[in-house]
Amino acid sequence: MRRMIAIIMISACAATGGAACSGSGSGHRGATTQSGGTSQGVTAQGGTAQSMTVLRELARCIRGHGMPGWPDPVINPLTGGADFPPNAPRVPVSIQHACQSIANRLPPDAQATQPPSAVGMQGLLRFARCLRSHGIPNWPDPNALGEFPMTTQLIIQFKGPTDRSAISRCIRNVPGGSQYLRFVPATAPQPAAGGGGNG
Repeated sequence: MRRMIAIIMISACAATGGAACSGSGSGHRGATTQSGGTSQGVTAQGGTAQSMTVLRELARCIRGHGMPGWPDPVINPLTGGADFPPNAPRVPVSIQHACQSIANRLPPDAQATQPPSAVGMQGLLRFARCLRSHGIPNWPDPNALGEFPMTTQLIIQFKGPTDRSAISRCIRNVPGGSQYLRFVPATAPQPAAGGGGNG
């Protein structure tokens, strides 16, 4: 959902010269905290309930404008927030414009990038430690947004049989599984996740 909301919000900003980016509906991506749970953060119950309501409407709109297989929103197991599944397809610009008024109703915290919850981050850190102990000694810890900074060497190594075997052993540590792994280029030393996750 984050990518899809970002695309919809950015296209609205461009189309209106920035007017759609001001006020309480501003922002670009994200999710809120889990309804009924005790996740960290912002308006846990009300925010998620509101986000889920709007996201369900957005899903109906996307389906009604030519993408009948568009999925319903789910609770992201890493962030605890309302989200579309990460394997949801890209939404064409024409559908983005048709559904823009619904996307604009998302609460601000649903449009901001959310880091993993404490439980989600611990799972990502366990995943990294597991990979290091199963033959990938230079696998990095996630950054504060739960993304793994990848060097070119690691990307090449990542495709080898040793790494695939290690990943299949370690993926159980990631809430939601491999579809929730996120990678970014490692261009500079990345800030490590808090809570002593190194090693």
